[in-house]
Amino acid sequence: MTVMHVLRRAAAPAAAAGLAVSCLLAAGPPAQAGPATLHLSPAISLGKLGRDFSYQFTEDPGGNVFYFRGSAVYEVKITASKPNTALRVRGAVLAVAASSSGLFVDVGRTVTEYKRSNHHRVRSWTLPGQPGAPTSAGIMVAGSTVWAWTDWATDESGFQYASVSRFSTASPTVHKVSSNNVYPADMAADSTGLYYEAVSKKGAGYLGHATAGGVRRRYDANLDAPLALYGGNVYLLAINETSDKTYLNSFTEPSLGVNFSALESSKYTDVTATILGVMVLGGGKVSLVLTGFDKGQIAQSVGIRHGVVLLSGPETGVITASGGKTSLVRVFETG
Repeated sequence: MTVMHVLRRAAAPAAAAGLAVSCLLAAGPPAQAGPATLHLSPAISLGKLGRDFSYQFTEDPGGNVFYFRGSAVYEVKITASKPNTALRVRGAVLAVAASSSGLFVDVGRTVTEYKRSNHHRVRSWTLPGQPGAPTSAGIMVAGSTVWAWTDWATDESGFQYASVSRFSTASPTVHKVSSNNVYPADMAADSTGLYYEAVSKKGAGYLGHATAGGVRRRYDANLDAPLALYGGNVYLLAINETSDKTYLNSFTEPSLGVNFSALESSKYTDVTATILGVMVLGGGKVSLVLTGFDKGQIAQSVGIRHGVVLLSGPETGVITASGGKTSLVRVFETG
């Protein structure tokens, strides 16, 4: 999820009458039987955030963190205490994603795969055009399938819907999934396809599930909600447009059947899924949410200052921002 998206969502309760990123884990819910405690690792400085409209962070399957600034892609290894430069490219980077062997980098409307071992280019794909030049983007890798979104919002133009494309790492062909109607960053992908939030031509909001065979829709008014995939289910941290209250809504993959809707504290503004389970962030805390029983109840929390966004990926991490500087704080569990 982008930092700009989280800031937009944090302001949503005050703008409920107005306008209504990725995490993926195939493992099942964690055991909740014994007592456990969340802890924070020492903060790792990532430097100044800068003015990038689409600043964002992601993890590879091993929990190594990637982010970008200008033309450089940076990596914080799971065992490291500081970032290193993973790759430099020509042009300003808008998005990055990592598989175990490759780095996928978006510059403008071009996504390029580079080998992590030697930085050699593997293949490039050109995404469809939009009404304006891309200003923010995202990439999700699920096996040999890559999902990519771009939008053209700026501080001047305000919110703009994104377009989504799909392609295979083995083919140069790019398939259009949805055009100029998708909520940026509110999406995640796994082996069953892409889950995203969009609006129809008539303005109705829906949760979509896209595969190579087409799109399944579940209409829902409470969108522009952070989204996560965990244990075969889709989770949305949604603000109800009628009550302005925050709910954790759960749907079954891939049918989008309803599992549950649990009331959460309105302080929570972001959700992700990690090896620990479904995590939420807000109000100076990062918390683990029960999903197997006592659905929606907070199992445990740990306080964190200046938390802005949760990392998407297997390891639990929080990006903090204060005084123009950003840091990575990892969250772990004992007990």
